[in-house]
Amino acid sequence: MVFVLSPKGVYGNAELKALLDLKASLDPEGIFLSSWTKNGNPCDDSFEGVACNEKGQVANVSLQGKGLSGKLSPAIGDLKHLTGLYLHYNSLYGDIPREVANLTQLSDLYLNVNHFSGEIPSQIGKMENLQ
Repeated sequence: MVFVLSPKGVYGNAELKALLDLKASLDPEGIFLSSWTKNGNPCDDSFEGVACNEKGQVANVSLQGKGLSGKLSPAIGDLKHLTGLYLHYNSLYGDIPREVANLTQLSDLYLNVNHFSGEIPSQIGKMENLQ
């Protein structure tokens, strides 16, 4: 009998899928986030702009000023352990998805200096950890 342990941890597959969905929407041409691959591990420092906590969970996405020109995917809400989301100084457009409010541990949210339209989801105002 052979046992294989994954270095990605309990959350690895769901978080990897969320990051790849995020990549597809933020960088549709795959120019700026080419280090984000389906065979990669977001917690081994190979995913540009992604940092994990000591439990191997994605805790920070820092992509400010990267030239991104897509939309913010609702998949962002699947990164449940995110404490920091830094997407300012890009050319992102469209609505801010209400799924951002699923990020209950989020303390830092920077979406300014983009081209978002529509209303800010009211659920974001109820996020207790935002500073």
